[in-house]
Amino acid sequence: MRALFAVYKREVALYFKSFIAYGITFALMIFMGLYFQGTVASVVAQTAQGAPAPPAANLASSMLGIFVFLMFVISPVLTMRLLSEESREGTLELLMTLPMSDWVFVVGKFLAAWTFYTFLLALTLVHVLLLWNGNIFDPMNTGNPINPGVFFVAYLGAWLYGGTTMAVSMIWSALTEDQLVAAFLGVTSVLVLYLAADLGNVFAGGAIGTNVAEATREIGLTTHYHQTMLEGLLRAEDIAYFVLMIAVSLFITTLIVGTRRWRSS
Repeated sequence: MRALFAVYKREVALYFKSFIAYGITFALMIFMGLYFQGTVASVVAQTAQGAPAPPAANLASSMLGIFVFLMFVISPVLTMRLLSEESREGTLELLMTLPMSDWVFVVGKFLAAWTFYTFLLALTLVHVLLLWNGNIFDPMNTGNPINPGVFFVAYLGAWLYGGTTMAVSMIWSALTEDQLVAAFLGVTSVLVLYLAADLGNVFAGGAIGTNVAEATREIGLTTHYHQTMLEGLLRAEDIAYFVLMIAVSLFITTLIVGTRRWRSS
């Protein structure tokens, strides 16, 4: 555990000293702020014309959905250097000589990336707090209050969603020394997982078969988040999906790192 904490602490420190990480944070918060302002302004304009105000919960869910969607770009960018940079600079082989197992090395780096993602996710809470504007149970006085339990599930799902995209993206960082290649392959992989549910619907209407279509839908990120946890529905199978995806991805990454250790020895 001491070696795990040492790797974790080192990587967290690097994240909070990284220009790229701060650039991503700034750009993401500017985008989310503009989206929030534009949506609220649209709602205000509609209600001024006599239209009923939509539930505040709809706006908050929409913002969280947009946030996790952007992870198809952000997660690969945040993880692209974790292992590829070490390999390119020749420090990976040096680190592999230290008295720690491969999984400690990989998990320590993953937890650091997940920690930074958690920081980004926590920043979005400011928009929810603004929606609560004095009345925590009905921020827009619409009779449709934000349910704290629903948003706990939604944020728990978003946290697991981010961890999954980070773990998947790390596989490519371990496979290549080129950070841009790692980022591109990570973007492609996460985007495929995001669109898997839609692909399953396409397959269902074709000659491939319902079993393949259902299997394709089940590996999709949206199937286990947007359709369930984002709506406040907590299911054991969704939690198991994210945990399994993280575990399998880290296992694959550990195997790749172990292969490099074997080759260098």
